[in-house]
Amino acid sequence: MVYRIGETVLDTERCTFHRAGELVQLRPKTFDLLSHMARNPDRLLTKDELLDVVWPNTIVTEDSLTQCVRDARKCIGDKEQMIIRTMPRRGYMFRFPELVAGPEPPPAAQSKNPVSSAEPMVAVLPFRLAARQELAPLFEGVVEEITNALSYFKTIAVLARHSAFALADIRPGDVRETAERFGAEYLVEGTVEEADPLLRVTVTLSETASGRRLWAHTISFEPDKVFDFQQSIARRVATTLATNIETAAMRRAPPAPSGNVAAYGHLLKAITLLRSYGETVNEEAREHLLKAIALDPASGLAMAYLALADTIIGGYGLATAEVLDRARDRALEAISLSPDEARAHRILAVILLYQRDFAASEYHFARALDLNPYDADTIAHMGYLLSVRGRPEKGIELHERAMQLNPMHPQWYYYDLGSTLFLLGRFREAAECHARLPRKDSLNWARLAAAYAMAGDAEQAAFSAKQGRRMSPLLTIDAILDDETYERAEDRERLREALLRSGWQSAIDEASG
Repeated sequence: MVYRIGETVLDTERCTFHRAGELVQLRPKTFDLLSHMARNPDRLLTKDELLDVVWPNTIVTEDSLTQCVRDARKCIGDKEQMIIRTMPRRGYMFRFPELVAGPEPPPAAQSKNPVSSAEPMVAVLPFRLAARQELAPLFEGVVEEITNALSYFKTIAVLARHSAFALADIRPGDVRETAERFGAEYLVEGTVEEADPLLRVTVTLSETASGRRLWAHTISFEPDKVFDFQQSIARRVATTLATNIETAAMRRAPPAPSGNVAAYGHLLKAITLLRSYGETVNEEAREHLLKAIALDPASGLAMAYLALADTIIGGYGLATAEVLDRARDRALEAISLSPDEARAHRILAVILLYQRDFAASEYHFARALDLNPYDADTIAHMGYLLSVRGRPEKGIELHERAMQLNPMHPQWYYYDLGSTLFLLGRFREAAECHARLPRKDSLNWARLAAAYAMAGDAEQAAFSAKQGRRMSPLLTIDAILDDETYERAEDRERLREALLRSGWQSAIDEASG
């Protein structure tokens, strides 16, 4: 059906939306919401009904629906909220007396200037230091907090930190071209200088394509005022990008970082260590987190990362029940300290996944995404969770979205993506993903062996099984399955069959015989 709403035309069969004759690319959830409302005019649409229609089989909060309705109103020009009416405490009603099936909109090819309603994407690059290098870790943390704070603006997409920091390693002349290829329309850059006893920071916002500077700001402050600085810059950049958008004001204030500079320094060092590789990096990170909490017991983020550190040291999904219970309790305490800290919800969700509490894990991943919808790591984790819960089709969409937001992503994305592709039966692609992991442990080799076996490549399957066996001679198929977090028995059995085909069990038998 084709519905005409003022100057807009909604075609539910062709999945197109036109405004004043111009093709507009709506976000999928906004299109689904408008389509359902157009099909059901002049009746109460409860919140539960809309959540079920727009987010089927997915747990999200009402904040997601509120934002989607806000976006739909913007698309159809409903500033007065006369078309999509709010029915207090009940839901919404779509009222438009002239809503009729109308003529087809002009072909997309005739639209010379397609309009996109997609959010502008900004990349926050590491600041350049013309000051003491010992300040570098502090300002890496500042840039990360600015990135995190920007994500609370629902009208702005933010390039993931991992990709933004990787841009800094590219030759200066190529940064803008690469950023534009990643989809970043704007760049935030900064320089740090010392003007004893103050720090002077200049921050600029510019267009990626043209290089045109949109805004610049210089501020001097005492080192212990760094937290006020980072929040101020985040707001200034966001409101500059969204000058005429009502939602440029933060939907909610982001969680304030610790006011204790020493505690914050320990937290930053811990996060850096947890992201690195080495024999004792996780244990060192844990020590820094304990110091951060001792200095600032109210730091919910430090408590959340302590829970994560304990989980990693314990062996992730192979950690004992006691370790996971303690980590879960710490993550819950972190949320009680900082209820709007998305990273705390993400860490709790990961721990709950290892405990096989699938529904609770999905709830907290959804909550994390509601608080920070552009956290690529959380999106990737949610994609994996939905896959192991039996929804790999939805999972692959989220993996692709995460990689779009974070094109220079960490390597673990390939493991989760490979696992999802395996569940979809795309075994060759799954093998390619697992093969890209540069540092393979025995479980990685097991995954690779299983994927090759199901793809029909017996030679590579046998080679991978032998490599995994050499690293862990007594790692059985049952032990491998214990590490997996499948909710459905049939998914476990498929992996068991794949490992048997690869020759994994015979490799174990040879090693123990």
